[in-house]
Amino acid sequence: MAPSRFFNGRNLAIFSVFTFGGSYILFKSRALAAKKQNKAIGDYSVSVDRSGGGI
Repeated sequence: MAPSRFFNGRNLAIFSVFTFGGSYILFKSRALAAKKQNKAIGDYSVSVDRSGGGI
């Protein structure tokens, strides 16, 4: 079976760039979320979704 027209060098390069770029963004966003979740000692602030709000 002949190779499909979708599996040429240019298309594979574009797919690789999108794959690696998406993986990089995913890992950076997870690292940023983990860093944001860790609090410094003595930091008693809470995020907005956890605050009681109201009066």
